[in-house]
Amino acid sequence: MKENTKILGFANGNQTSYKLKFNNIEETIVSTVSGKALFDFLWIDADVLRTIFTDIVIAYGGGGTEQAIKKSAAYVDKNSYLTVYIASFIDYLANGSSEFTNFLGSDFTAPKKGSEKYFDKFLNAMLDSIEQKKAEIKFYLDKIIKDKKGSLPQRFTKHREESKLFNFDFASYFDANEYVVVYPLETIDDVIRFDIMLMLVNKIKFKPCKCCGEYFIPRGRINSEYCERIMPGETKPCSEIGALKTFDIVHKDDAIHKAYITAYRRMDSRQRAKLITKEEFKEFGKTARAERKKCYNGEITLEQFQTWLDDFR
Repeated sequence: MKENTKILGFANGNQTSYKLKFNNIEETIVSTVSGKALFDFLWIDADVLRTIFTDIVIAYGGGGTEQAIKKSAAYVDKNSYLTVYIASFIDYLANGSSEFTNFLGSDFTAPKKGSEKYFDKFLNAMLDSIEQKKAEIKFYLDKIIKDKKGSLPQRFTKHREESKLFNFDFASYFDANEYVVVYPLETIDDVIRFDIMLMLVNKIKFKPCKCCGEYFIPRGRINSEYCERIMPGETKPCSEIGALKTFDIVHKDDAIHKAYITAYRRMDSRQRAKLITKEEFKEFGKTARAERKKCYNGEITLEQFQTWLDDFR
């Protein structure tokens, strides 16, 4: 273990925890269900990451480390990986050492110090490294989810095949004060593979969201099909809009459904404009679904269903 190791990982039940020891952010602990922070970090848009780190650079330029830490407060603890990156980045801004470039690993190539627009170039290189890392993680998560026999953990542990992210041969020691086994983590790859290791050990189940397509860990019912994230451009999470979107896609060529959904949206707009009451809107929905069922069953024609919808005002 290097004396300057600044991230210590440990398990807490089915949670992955990290103790951070960066400049002015010592002894900060971030913790989440194994794998969840990793999936959520993959979901964060590249433009959002750019905005966060650009704001930190600007804050540092205006008020040094203290101002940078203050600016980052809104993002720290939102996600374990984002917190680790932010803490190490501020540490780099404050100390300017090579430790941060080493932390980012071999995928990262820093620009020449003192070059024109150095921080802009550094930020671009770091963000490119993050996106490259995301792509690699997604590739191996795909392998895990397709591994029906559950042989991946054993295969990668024993033979260290396919990727450094599956080398789980960690150095560790027992912390008698905290009563946990501690793993010194020196690079972002260490942090990622430690989380993956605990995710596999704890047999955390994950799946792709049927709405946004990104991996998530079902909360509550294991058969949940949609995550709790809010996609860009939406105001509600996938769990609320996913079923409706999926239904619309499945029924995109369904004339009966099109007639129903057009009328439903018209009545919803009338309710929002207070032209009808909520009770009247609910009554319309209940009756319209019953009429739609009749149409699907052949009891009434599409033309009759459309006429009924048009007359319901």
